[in-house]
Amino acid sequence: MPGDLLQKKKKAIGERWLASLLATYGEDTAAFLRQQKNRFANPVGRTFADASRAILDEVLDGMDAANLCAHLEEIIKIRAIQEFSPAAAVSFVFLLKDAVREEIGDAAREPDILVELHEIETRIDQLALFAFDIYVKRREQVYSLRLREIRNGFAEPA
Repeated sequence: MPGDLLQKKKKAIGERWLASLLATYGEDTAAFLRQQKNRFANPVGRTFADASRAILDEVLDGMDAANLCAHLEEIIKIRAIQEFSPAAAVSFVFLLKDAVREEIGDAAREPDILVELHEIETRIDQLALFAFDIYVKRREQVYSLRLREIRNGFAEPA
């Protein structure tokens, strides 16, 4: 069964995807986020690890939109605060396609696997749309907070 291959490769896919996500940061930051496992010393790295694992579970197992968006929001809200551009903020979603393809390798040429791969990649495309919507919502919140701080005299204009 094609889905069995993806389930067998789930851990490796998740690790590869997380490594790709962390690589979107500078080399030193990525190394810290990857190596520091303490959730208090590295809340961002821990959030990325936990949320990416949960997102992968949803993508491979069913796509419950509410659960998916909740986990996706954990990553996107961090990237929105860090002022990533919209494209950069959601680019990590598409890196999941690469992780899947790299892990399944030549098996992607088999007809049954190809059908499953198409379904997974369609889910990842939907995930990217969810991510973009979440990013826009979060950026609006950031701008609203900044405007409120400026009006109240707590912050300087950027």
